[in-house]
Amino acid sequence: MKKIEIISSVENGNLKRNRNTIKEAIKAFEGKEILLTIQRKRKQRSNNQNQYYWGVIVECWRHLIKTEWGEIWSKESTHEFLKMNFNYNEKYSEETGELLRTPKSTTENSTSEMEDFHTVCRQKANEFFNYEIPLPNEEIKLEL
Repeated sequence: MKKIEIISSVENGNLKRNRNTIKEAIKAFEGKEILLTIQRKRKQRSNNQNQYYWGVIVECWRHLIKTEWGEIWSKESTHEFLKMNFNYNEKYSEETGELLRTPKSTTENSTSEMEDFHTVCRQKANEFFNYEIPLPNEEIKLEL
């Protein structure tokens, strides 16, 4: 057994549910070194959001980059560009005074964070290129 995931909740500093299951899981690793991670459970991006992102947003940006800049980018390069510019964390270096951007993985986005990312991608396409990326479930015809 490599990994066990158990959902619980905390009330007054104690686990509210699945306490026995958690104890059993810990026993299953008797004598082994383990890594415990406690994090807030949240709804991850949906499959529909993922399909919309790759099938519409990334493809629209690829089209814009080709028509506006004359460059042909792969889906992955376009994805990396969008992450770096619109889905990132900022870290301030006290030593240099610089503000550094580190792209966030979209796989870790919650449904609302992914929606925010989509919104920024649409807004920036409009601001930079006067191009409207369609909303989900909006029908358009793209000539790529």
